[in-house]
Amino acid sequence: MITTQQCGTLAVTLASASRIGGRDANADAASVVGNPLGVAAAVIDGIGSSPAVVAAARRAAGTAAIVASHRGAQAGIMAAADTYPDYPRSPNAVAAVASIEPGGRIEIAHVGDCAVWTWSAAAGLRRWTVDQTAGQHVAHMMRNPGLTAMDRAALADHGDKVVAALDDYVLNGLVYATISTISWTPLRGEAADVDLIVLTSDGVHKPLSDEQIAELVERHADDAQALADALVDAGTGLPRTDPDEAPDNATAAVILIRKN
Repeated sequence: MITTQQCGTLAVTLASASRIGGRDANADAASVVGNPLGVAAAVIDGIGSSPAVVAAARRAAGTAAIVASHRGAQAGIMAAADTYPDYPRSPNAVAAVASIEPGGRIEIAHVGDCAVWTWSAAAGLRRWTVDQTAGQHVAHMMRNPGLTAMDRAALADHGDKVVAALDDYVLNGLVYATISTISWTPLRGEAADVDLIVLTSDGVHKPLSDEQIAELVERHADDAQALADALVDAGTGLPRTDPDEAPDNATAAVILIRKN
């Protein structure tokens, strides 16, 4: 999907792509929206593959993008959370949302392990989100300056294995999201002077290294749809180290910004 929208003095192209990978159903969803009040993109990664999970992800993506387009990414992701009632065995998902106001103000919000990146020819690729997973929590604790020598020795032997084993265990999802547990980042000044905003589900950024993503972004920096397609094709097309592991759903949304 691709659309072009004027956003103040910015000419913005919005694109998205999604692939089922090796799963039974595609529980990822993406939505890109533009109107006179702003533009927004959302990526939702449903947890599981049931019909209810798939339907909930699609509903949340559309809600997040339309609300974020005129109220910002923070409001967008909380609106998506409101589409996930908390009852036993209810559908759940992780999400990322980005928005741009006509004045050029950019907002990013995420929950779980979807990711948001920016790219510019001057600054290159930058990731703004940290996965809300048990693995990344352990990785953060491994950098704690208060660790004892014994702690450091134990982590040196086992830390990387623990991080890898727990990196798919999300600590937050839309069912449980609150204004204090989502991650929200407003970009201003030089941080907002970017050419691209890219949102990815973990089916893209976990099998691909940051360097591989940067290479694809630079190669397709002038074509939003080609970039979205290249990211999801690469995420689902790589050989797996575990032959029993099927490629995950992979989804990307791209906002290409041109200054008039």
